[in-house]
Amino acid sequence: MKLRPMTNADETAVLTLNAASVEQLSPLGPDRLDWLRLIAAHAAVVEVEGEVAAFVLTFAPGAAHDSLDFQWFVDTYSDRFLHLDRIVVAENYRRQGIATTIYRAVERAAKPFDRLVCRVQSDPPDIASLAFHAGRDFVEVGKLRRPDGTTSAMLTKELTD
Repeated sequence: MKLRPMTNADETAVLTLNAASVEQLSPLGPDRLDWLRLIAAHAAVVEVEGEVAAFVLTFAPGAAHDSLDFQWFVDTYSDRFLHLDRIVVAENYRRQGIATTIYRAVERAAKPFDRLVCRVQSDPPDIASLAFHAGRDFVEVGKLRRPDGTTSAMLTKELTD
């Protein structure tokens, strides 16, 4: 397993992974992915035996990110957070420690910001993701009603030494 920066060659795999989880995320096309990679604090993939098994995008305060989630966190925490915008692990690679590896790396990168934040769909609930985040000491700090009628739990993990 290798965590590495996302490259142009990863585009098809990343878009395919996002499409498989679009119910919990938002749609992502090539132009949007290029834009997000450009403004991201981190755009990385996990490679397993030459195959992209997962990807992650994070954003720091001040990024030109236009998501409702990001704006909610800006309004709530100003500039003291790193936003984990999306993480996707391919279904056939789940429960193998890939997400844990990614979160450990992202949490280390987020230490200068004091907290790592993300959103998880709560209505209808993404039970596996809510449980995973609870197990990593994330706590719910609010709710965000989305234009599509779903509700997201806004989560934070304070990072201390």
